[in-house]
Amino acid sequence: MTATRLVVCVNERLGPNQKSCAGSGSRELIRLLQQRFIQEGLQIAVDEQVCLGRCAEGIAMRIAPGGPFFTDVTENNIPAIVKALREFVPPGSSSVISPEC
Repeated sequence: MTATRLVVCVNERLGPNQKSCAGSGSRELIRLLQQRFIQEGLQIAVDEQVCLGRCAEGIAMRIAPGGPFFTDVTENNIPAIVKALREFVPPGSSSVISPEC
C-alpha cells in the first residue's frame, strides 16, 4: 500500500500573464504546510511536482494516491487541507500519527 502524501505543484511558467504555482508562492506554502503538519501530529510527506496540469488555477495540490485536488490554495486553506487529509487517510494508517500519541 502506498503511503498518503500531499503533492504540490512547483512549476514556474515564464512569460507575461502566465500564472503558475511557483509564481503564486507554492514553495512558501509547502513550508507552512510542513510546519502545520508537525503541529497537528501528521506524518504526511509533501512531494514537489513540476506540474499537475492546473497552473492557471494555482497553487494546485492533490492528496495522493487518488485523493482530491485543491486549487487556488492560500495559507487560509491550510486548515481545510489538514481536515481533508485526516478524513482521507484510513484509521490506523502509518501515514498519520494520532494526536493522542
